[in-house]
Amino acid sequence: MGVIKRFVRGVLPEPARCAIRPIYRRFFPLREDGNVRIARIGGFHIAHRGGVDKDVLAYSFARDLFFRGVPEYRPAPDHVIIDVGAHIGTFSLLAASRVPRGRVYAIEACERSYDLCRINALLNRADNLDVSHLALADRAGSCVLYHESGSCGHSIVDSHEGLGERVRSLTLAGFLESKAIRRCHFLKMNCEGAEFPILLSTPVDVLRRIEVMVVLYHCDKFRGATEEALVSHLKDAGFETTLRNKTGKRGWIVASSRSAQAPAPGVAAPNRTANKSPACARP
Repeated sequence: MGVIKRFVRGVLPEPARCAIRPIYRRFFPLREDGNVRIARIGGFHIAHRGGVDKDVLAYSFARDLFFRGVPEYRPAPDHVIIDVGAHIGTFSLLAASRVPRGRVYAIEACERSYDLCRINALLNRADNLDVSHLALADRAGSCVLYHESGSCGHSIVDSHEGLGERVRSLTLAGFLESKAIRRCHFLKMNCEGAEFPILLSTPVDVLRRIEVMVVLYHCDKFRGATEEALVSHLKDAGFETTLRNKTGKRGWIVASSRSAQAPAPGVAAPNRTANKSPACARP
């Protein structure tokens, strides 16, 4: 297996490797060994599960994808950030360090990853990081989170043979109300196909409370709509949208509220085409 990995790494660029990774994992699944390690990474103490979390750690902190890949957003000390699909909390921790007087809300549906996210918030004394164990969906109640091999790729819309877990669900509007969030400056959404029911069911007046968002879409996991439907709904809510990092049926939608787009005096407009990061990374 090591020979195959070295060969693929040598001949395929990262976006192509990212596209075939779900297929590869079905034949060569990652397995947790039950052990949790704590390492010093990027200036943070991180509890993680070794090999099953290595893809997440590879694109975190100094190699973070999202702040670098979305130059439309510049964090300010008092901003509010929501991280949907927070996993073990690497992006949430970085975000919390960028908004020391603000608030970061991390949402993670997988109980095991949620526990590590909460541990990492405590290890790093991130008092402005709020961690929630739930799945955003198109209705409140509960749903099944279907497990993919390893620690990434779990989905409430793409069922797999094998294990899953039942988790509490809320709509995006319901979550904002539960946390009394009137304005979100940046939303990162990486939830393995659930972005479609979440966003398409969210009224435009609720979406207008968000200034900038990056949505990692997974058309291979949700077959009831396309990225064009998401783009159309976001445009109806007053967003300018850009598609980035498109690889097969996956990619990014970066959406900026028109009311929040005017750059401050002396600040250059963001470069909307520079980032070439892989589409499926899951910090």
